[in-house]
Amino acid sequence: MTPDEIKKKLREAGVPIGEWGETVEGEVKSPILERQAKALGKVEDIIQVQLKEDQRKVAELHAVLQRLKHGGGM
Repeated sequence: MTPDEIKKKLREAGVPIGEWGETVEGEVKSPILERQAKALGKVEDIIQVQLKEDQRKVAELHAVLQRLKHGGGM
């Protein structure tokens, strides 16, 4: 397979060609990695919200458990 054929297949797969560059630190800058980083940032936000909700629910359940242990009703 020639380089042009590879580029064509990559373009067809949605991989940007010719958009790579050098960063200030000298690391290769990839548009694919940038999109993945943004997506992971969104996932992190979703997980943080879920974590807070889960912590709230655990605290609520802990309070109910304590009331039940000491003879209190719900």
